[in-house]
Amino acid sequence: MKNVALLSIVTASLLLVGCGEEKAHEATQAAAKTAQESPAATTPSTTEEKSAVTQASEAATNVVEKATQAVKETASAAKEAVVEKATEVKEAANKAVEATKEVAAQAVEKTSATVQEATAAVSEKVEEAKAAVSTPKVDLTACAACHGANFEKKAMGVSKIVKDMSKADIETALKGYQAGTYGGNMKTLMKGQVAKFDEAKIKAIAEQIGQ
Repeated sequence: MKNVALLSIVTASLLLVGCGEEKAHEATQAAAKTAQESPAATTPSTTEEKSAVTQASEAATNVVEKATQAVKETASAAKEAVVEKATEVKEAANKAVEATKEVAAQAVEKTSATVQEATAAVSEKVEEAKAAVSTPKVDLTACAACHGANFEKKAMGVSKIVKDMSKADIETALKGYQAGTYGGNMKTLMKGQVAKFDEAKIKAIAEQIGQ
């Protein structure tokens, strides 16, 4: 039994390498205490036994140191792996957030453009409706004999084609006929036709016929 206690130290250390630094240390201490309490181990009778005790003790110490180092290295590697994984998760989350923001911004932009288009279309229809209400149709049947039903003819073969004229040009021409300052050879004839038109009716005719 001279080496039983020392073998216990080595065995305990080897069995507890995977259990962590603290447990390995506790096991070694327990084995050492057992060795101290054993008479055969604490009082070696020969130099050979003393040498064996020393070697066994050194071996046990070496095992504990290696176990401790292994535990530290394992803990460090685990910590690095956790940090690396956490970083990857954070980067993935950031990318997801940015992608979501971009999609949301595009949706808002598209919706805004649609709203603007709809608003413009509604405004246009409103203006058309207002114009229709404020500018009543004028009965121009009397003009058809010379100018055509749709003002597509040259009156007397010499006038301009009225349907091709702008609203502003028609308004200017009618006022010129009234004043006797417009129309050339048609001046006298047209002055009598438009003499009874007030400014509102002239504007209405221009809006009704002109481009």
